[in-house]
Amino acid sequence: MLGEGAGVHGVLVGVAATLSPLSEAATLAMATGFALAGKRVVVELVDPGGLQRAADALDDLATLASRSDGAYSPVVLVRVPGGTDTRNVGVPVYIAGRESDAAEQIDAALARGGVAVFVDDTHPDAPEGIAPAEPGAPVMLREGAAVTVFASGSDIVAALDGAWSSGADAGVVEVRGPGALGAAIRSTGRVVVVGEIAALPAGLRESFWSLEAPWVSLPRGADADAVSSAIHTVLGA
Repeated sequence: MLGEGAGVHGVLVGVAATLSPLSEAATLAMATGFALAGKRVVVELVDPGGLQRAADALDDLATLASRSDGAYSPVVLVRVPGGTDTRNVGVPVYIAGRESDAAEQIDAALARGGVAVFVDDTHPDAPEGIAPAEPGAPVMLREGAAVTVFASGSDIVAALDGAWSSGADAGVVEVRGPGALGAAIRSTGRVVVVGEIAALPAGLRESFWSLEAPWVSLPRGADADAVSSAIHTVLGA
């Protein structure tokens, strides 16, 4: 484990950390060295802006396998906090809204190999007991036939509360990674998006002609009232 926040919070508490520099790019360079030596590496970036500052280093790491014709296959998971902008990241992005899911996704990402980003955006009130799903696959948290609310990480709490308080037949889908979202979009044709969800644009493009109304996008941290209002806006369009 590398990074100034390694092993000091979240689901990785108690794991021994290696001291590393404060520079995110330098930390990823160290991760590359460890990966070339056959280690599985978790890099923790505690600043939401750290991923953007290390974008070039991450891109170099992500393309190492193809540039070396498969001679090197680094296994590196970059763990970032909620609020990190991952829309232009060129590697798979996984998101967790509850600690149990976070542990499972970290383990699965390391077992799967390659380079990925993991957004640790857990919320203490996130619903537990969710049926196991393939890491990165979306999870239906609430069934609904009129409109679909997509949220991830800590935003799933407001999404569920807003769907319930709206009184509408609103479904809520938790976006957990790059899993296909087209079926959930087409199921209602009406979409509310809460937060900056990296995996969603591809699904919206894929299902654009299935939309019955323009989608409404809310910022990360939107409350339940904002979600409820957005649901009625989409339904009235």
